[in-house]
Amino acid sequence: MRIGFDARAIRYRGISTYSHNLLQYFAQTDIEFVVFCQDQEKDSIPTTDTFTLVSANMDPLASSGRRAFRMLIERSNVDLFHVPSAWAPTPVPVPFVSTVHDVTPLLYPRSLPPMLRFRYKRQLNQTLEEAKRIITVSQISLSALSAYAGVDPGKVRVIHNGVSPRFVPQPDGEHRVSIRRRYSLPERFVFWVGDFRPEKNIGFLVEAWARLRKRIADLPTLVLAGAQKGGYRKLEREVKQHGLESNVIFPGFIREEDLPAVYSAATLFVFPSLYEGFGLPPLEAMACGTPCVVSNSSSLPEVTGSAALLFNPTSLQSFEDCVVRVLTEEDLYDSLREAGMRQSALFRWSKAAEETLGVYRSALVC
Repeated sequence: MRIGFDARAIRYRGISTYSHNLLQYFAQTDIEFVVFCQDQEKDSIPTTDTFTLVSANMDPLASSGRRAFRMLIERSNVDLFHVPSAWAPTPVPVPFVSTVHDVTPLLYPRSLPPMLRFRYKRQLNQTLEEAKRIITVSQISLSALSAYAGVDPGKVRVIHNGVSPRFVPQPDGEHRVSIRRRYSLPERFVFWVGDFRPEKNIGFLVEAWARLRKRIADLPTLVLAGAQKGGYRKLEREVKQHGLESNVIFPGFIREEDLPAVYSAATLFVFPSLYEGFGLPPLEAMACGTPCVVSNSSSLPEVTGSAALLFNPTSLQSFEDCVVRVLTEEDLYDSLREAGMRQSALFRWSKAAEETLGVYRSALVC
């Protein structure tokens, strides 16, 4: 079995986490992989004798780039091709598997510019029709693919993401102090991390924090971490309108290697998303021993189980009550911490990779 893997989008956060972790596991097998990637990303691909790296610097969205990439695939003599997104270079010259993590642009059209949204929908339909197998990351994503894209459920396999083993509780010592200093984080803070997109529902957090000041005298600072683009400026204005400049801070993007220490230093992790295909940050926070208050929408109950307090992401009162309970009830805080570490341990990248190899084998015989 000789597998082609499309790693051209490995620099993008969600696909990066998925691709890097699968490739790390595949590098430990004796299966031959041809990894297509941009030259500047080759240093991030695991080094192993079973990986052949092929330069693929073409624009994945341009027609000429797609044609050139299809020629590369054809010349590589792979038996199967895996693209970890909906953007397969259709028509692909060999059988292929696609991982569709979510259908956010169909549910939240404002997440993409109009022209790119049209191209996404057309490409998604082509990918779903032509792929031998579709991998998605949660039961709710499978439901969304069926309801909004009409996918054949028989082609789809649900494979949960994993939590990297580097997400473990970090000792409260010099390293955590150093990381907090690096991002100007206070000693006590409530943490959120992600992209500033409409479905992430971050304006809800800002409004809730303005109200929570009246309920909790020593309310921790709210830390909203992520690349300062998308809806960031709008949120910054909302913080000022509520007079929360000293209660809400934006440290910007936090490096992957620093996240375990930041999760561990946080008093609480909050995640109010309206929609998630999977929702990895709560599991990462749990693995670091941080209690979580999480939206009860989309995939999040499936992922967090009973190890987080769940709230209605359209109800400020529901969210505030959960936060007050976790911050004031010591027994609840400790039980959530322990339950979260048990729950996160159920999600392993080694299991995800093994199941993905099983999908490859089934795609080759179907």
